[in-house]
Amino acid sequence: MAKGEPRKIWTDALTPGLCLLGVGVSSYLLWVRLGGSSALCTGFGGCDLVNASRYAQIGTIPVSLLGLIGYLAILGFSLWRSWGGPWVLSLLIFGMALGGFLYSVYLTYLELFVIFAVCPWCVASALFMTGILADSWRGLDI
Repeated sequence: MAKGEPRKIWTDALTPGLCLLGVGVSSYLLWVRLGGSSALCTGFGGCDLVNASRYAQIGTIPVSLLGLIGYLAILGFSLWRSWGGPWVLSLLIFGMALGGFLYSVYLTYLELFVIFAVCPWCVASALFMTGILADSWRGLDI
């Protein structure tokens, strides 16, 4: 977007909004993981199976914690960028979103073809990251 060109509020709010939704989902899944409670999975039975699988953590770090950190980082960088931060932040946001998207594709593959269970919370997170990736592409102004 050219300097001085008016921005629409909703386009500047898309990535932060999706990040906030992702923070909510990741926080909930982390709470379920650490608390050992059962996830609210109305109409689906795969949430607990997916969240208890060996793929739900890397070493001792829950994947939901990594998602939470990723969403918070993208949120912070996108707010900084929209408040006049350097252009390189757009590239950083795109790179982080691409990494998150690719990892979400991997996790979705595991759900479908290895665990044989689908967690709608995880699918929602993957969709949020896909939206962030698409919006970050727009932000590159290529």
